[in-house]
Amino acid sequence: MNTDFETEFETRSDRASLESKFWRFARYLSTRRIECWGFFIAGLMIGGIFF
Repeated sequence: MNTDFETEFETRSDRASLESKFWRFARYLSTRRIECWGFFIAGLMIGGIFF
């Protein structure tokens, strides 16, 4: 049986996990040259248009 506290904790830990993954990925991109992450961003934009 989940209590409100347990549900809130799971939601918060999931959010923290996603946030930490985002910042880890942003830190990774900051170590790369603009050609690398520029093509990544362009791919996301083109993928958003077609899919």
